[in-house]
Order: sequence, then structure tokens, then C-alpha cells
Amino acid sequence: MWRRYILAGILIIFSLVMGLGDSDARSKKAAFFGRTIFFPLVSSIKTIEFNAELQTENFVLRSSLTETTLENIALQNQLKELIDVSSIRFSTESAKFELAEVIGYSGAFYQRNLIVNKGRIHGIMSGSAVISGGGIVGKVISVSDTYSIILPFSNPHFQLPVMDTRTGVQGILQSDVSGTISMNLVKLGSEIASGDTVVTSNLSRLFPKGYPVGVVNRTRETRDNLFISAEINPFTLVENLEHVFILMEKNHETEERNN
Repeated sequence: MWRRYILAGILIIFSLVMGLGDSDARSKKAAFFGRTIFFPLVSSIKTIEFNAELQTENFVLRSSLTETTLENIALQNQLKELIDVSSIRFSTESAKFELAEVIGYSGAFYQRNLIVNKGRIHGIMSGSAVISGGGIVGKVISVSDTYSIILPFSNPHFQLPVMDTRTGVQGILQSDVSGTISMNLVKLGSEIASGDTVVTSNLSRLFPKGYPVGVVNRTRETRDNLFISAEINPFTLVENLEHVFILMEKNHETEERNN
């Protein structure tokens, strides 16, 4: 309340000061107060109003920019998905699949699983095969309503019957704890060599026959001198995956129990 009295007092004093003297003196005082008080005050008020308008305009522009950025990100993601769908470089015949985005990992680096953003409500089932544009990835081992967990071939717990396309030699795809992918349990004396292509075998109950796995890098005899182990350079780098394809029609039963 005291502020109102102060303001009223200032106005009264100002009126008295302006009323003193002749007209020429009052004109000079008016010009002085106009230059030193009123003009700066009015200018400050206009500046404040202008700044407020700028802030409002900036807020609107930032909101519009944010919306545009989000729209661009969504379009980029859609384009990336379309590119991924068209990137499958091998025949899947009439197989149906669901495109899923990799959203996380679980487990240690060389034993980790993939977490994807598709689950039970999207028709995903446990035991379904998973591929990428380059070849096999693994299989679904756990499904919730909105996400699934995939056991990739780079996990030591994954095993899969595979074969050499050049000679038909059969073996088991496995990974060790250091991340090395190998075709193991190949009979000693079998014809298999560096550069051979390895694909899924007709013995697999998870993948159809002929899905790409990788290329033989080198071969060696096992320590017991009973088998050949062929180190594989896989067509798919699990750690670089952004999207995967989950086969929707299970033409096979769940893979071997120890997978």
C-alpha cells in the first residue's frame, strides 16, 4: 500500500514543479523531462514489448523446428526400414517376416542377446528364426507383449547345422567366448577350404536350407585330431545391426535342444 502513496507523492511533486514559472520555463522543463524521463521510459516500455514479441516468435519457431526435426527423423527411419527390406540379398521364397528394430542388448559382449521392438502383439513367437539382409542372425528365445529377445549366432549358446555349398560337407556353427565363429565337428579328411561359402543345412529345423551364413576363412584340425574346424567370416555383423527380420511362419520345430 505504501507504494501507492509514494507514486501519488511523486506525481504531486512533479505537478507542482511543472506548474511553477512562466510558460517559457514550463516549456523548458517539459522538454527536459521529456528527454530525460518520459522518452527513455516510453522507449524502455516499447523495447520490453518488442522483446516479449521476439520471445514469443522464437518460441513458435523453436516449436516448429522441433516438429520438423521429429518429422525428418521419422521419415529417415521409414526410409532406412525400406532400404533394409530391399537389402535382403538372398531368396526367402514365400516366407513372411516382420521387420523389427534393435533397441538394446542383454548380457556380456560376446554372450549378449539382442532386444527388438516387436513382441507378442505383433505375432512374434518364441523359436522363430531371425535374419538380416546378409544372412542368418539367430532365433527368438523370449517374447513379451511389446518386445522380444533374440539369441544371435555370435552367442556361444547358439548352435546350428550348416554346410559347405561347394562340397556339401556338414558341420555345426558355433561361437566361442572370444567371438570367433566356426563350423565345427567336420569329419577329418572332408573337402573344405578357405573361400568356401557356408549356408544353413538341410538338417536344420530352424532355418530353411540354403540361408547364407558366411565364408570360410581358414581350417585347422582339432586337438584330438578327429575333426576339422573351419573359422567363418559371417555375412552379418551382429553388433552393427539396426533392424532384423523375424520369420513369421515357423516351417520348422524348435532347433536342437542344446541351442
